[in-house]
Formats: sequence, C-alpha cells, structure tokens
Amino acid sequence: MLKNMARGMKDGALAMTIKAFVNDRFKEYGEVLDCVISTADNRLTLRAMLHGERDPVTATVERYDIETEGEDRYIKLLQFTSSRAWLTLLLNKLFGGKRYKIPATVGKLL
Repeated sequence: MLKNMARGMKDGALAMTIKAFVNDRFKEYGEVLDCVISTADNRLTLRAMLHGERDPVTATVERYDIETEGEDRYIKLLQFTSSRAWLTLLLNKLFGGKRYKIPATVGKLL
C-alpha cells in the first residue's frame, strides 16, 4: 500500500512536470489541460485544447521505454492513440519509435 501511494505521488509530480514542459514547448499549438502518467504501465495521456479545435483532444502514448546511457536518460515513444484519427496517424508518423533526451529535472523523478 505504501509502495502504491509513493508511486502515485511520483506519477503525479511527473505529470505536473511534463504538463508544464509541453505547455512551454508547444504553446503555439494549444494548451495541455490534463496529464496522467502511469510509470507502472509506461503509459502517458494528455488532454489538450488545440488551437482551431472546438473540443479538447486526448492523445495517449500507449507504451514508452526509458533508456539510460551514462548519466543521460532517454524516452523512446513506441505507440500513440488519440481521440482524432488524423492526430493518431500524425503522432505515430512523427514520433513513434523515436528517442528523446529527458531533461535532467524530469529524469530525477523517474
């Protein structure tokens, strides 16, 4: 029970950090409203209000892997789904299977 509570706190802190990072990096496209991460399942879901959309969209990284090289950590995004078919295709084409360096502040939470 204590382990689950600690994981929940870690996931919550990580979700807040990711939300702030994505909002800062991609603000010209819209705003992330919610972020939920499950480090146990390697799954991340964002709900965002994109410019030009009437309703929020949901995008989920269905599976990701964390890789370590020396002191650097990387995330490999494996598969996406979303509430819009066009967005699912775009996310998988642009980001699926690619690896990105994790900022040190986020890496400390993993």
